Amino acid sequence: MSNQYGDHDFELSETAGAKWARRSAMVLVVGLAILIFWMVRTSIDEVTKARGAIEPIANVQRVESFAGGQVKSVLVTPGQKVQVGDLLVTLDQTEALSDLKNIRSKSAALSLEIERLTSLVERREPDFSKFEEDFAELVTREAAALDAQLAFLEAERSVTRSQIVEKKAELAAIEAELPELMSELRIANDERAIQEDLFNRKLAPRTRLAELNTQVAQYRFELARLAGRQSVTEAEIGELEHSIERINLEETAKARSRIVDAITERRTLSEQAAKLNKRLSETEVVAPVAGVVQAIPDEKTGDVIEAGGVVAVLVPLDGGLHFVGSITPRDVAFVEVGQSVRLKVDSFDFSRYGALQGTVTEISPTTRIDQRGNAFYDLEISLQSTTISQTANDGLDVLPGMTGEADIRTGTKTVFEYVWKPIYTNLDLALSER
Repeated sequence: MSNQYGDHDFELSETAGAKWARRSAMVLVVGLAILIFWMVRTSIDEVTKARGAIEPIANVQRVESFAGGQVKSVLVTPGQKVQVGDLLVTLDQTEALSDLKNIRSKSAALSLEIERLTSLVERREPDFSKFEEDFAELVTREAAALDAQLAFLEAERSVTRSQIVEKKAELAAIEAELPELMSELRIANDERAIQEDLFNRKLAPRTRLAELNTQVAQYRFELARLAGRQSVTEAEIGELEHSIERINLEETAKARSRIVDAITERRTLSEQAAKLNKRLSETEVVAPVAGVVQAIPDEKTGDVIEAGGVVAVLVPLDGGLHFVGSITPRDVAFVEVGQSVRLKVDSFDFSRYGALQGTVTEISPTTRIDQRGNAFYDLEISLQSTTISQTANDGLDVLPGMTGEADIRTGTKTVFEYVWKPIYTNLDLALSER
């Protein structure tokens, strides 16, 4: 009896174990089938990784100084963002300001001299009013020069006038003497005529007639001499009067000639002043483009910038940013222009800030060799945005020079293909060995 019951219990126990085993096997088969189905149906992205850095699309801007000079102050720091027209560096202006001051003083002196000479030519009072405030000393000097010049001219004219007065007095004396002499000549002629008639009638001696002839001749000679003196004196008076006009004309001619020379000199000074003003404006070096300061002089060392030397280096931002990376020749066959990219920036934690999205825009036609002798293809990736953020309202700008890694989506494959690939590769190698 007892053996029969024991065998029956064993059969019941074996049947329960078999059922559990069959159920477990079915679960495993179904699970494996589901897993294989999921692996066959689920796709994952194939990516090619490219290391590189964010760079400006536009070329780096080198800000130069045409005149050069010693650095006076630096108003920006490396890495600082600047806008167009922002002041970057000021150079020492002492020498240029001193030269400009001297030129302005010389130009004012020439302008005052031109006004003085013009007033002399036009015989009017000079107008120095617009120079009195800034160049009072020069105004005083030119006014004194004008007074001295006028006094000298007046002295010359006064001497000539005195000579004219003397000559006119001499002429008046001659003109007063002529009528008297002519009267005496007429009397002598009348007396000679009477004596000649008496002599012809034998009533008077020849001696008296001879004396009268001599007297008439003397009167005529004296009359001719006075007439000559009168002509000479009149000519001398005319010459003296002309000399006064000549003094005025000569002084006017000299003044006009000097005015022309002074205007030429002032024009030359104006050109020099324009160059100095340009030089002064160049001592204030401003940003020609909006960008980020990459390099700037050290204010503490008192750097001297050579003429045409580089003052600052700016990385432009107006043209936008892109990512420039490198891939190996093994991966280049799978990378094409237009493929989407996920860019992880090293400066921002990917798990916190995420990644930037972009697109492959250019692949270099050939490889370049780095310092270690490795070959790489360069590629450029355009960025949809240059702002990376943790939230919609928390944006951080990426900057030129930030490094990162780009995941280029070159295609897709299933999980099954991903798992099967090493198995297939190993089997292929194993089965192909001799």
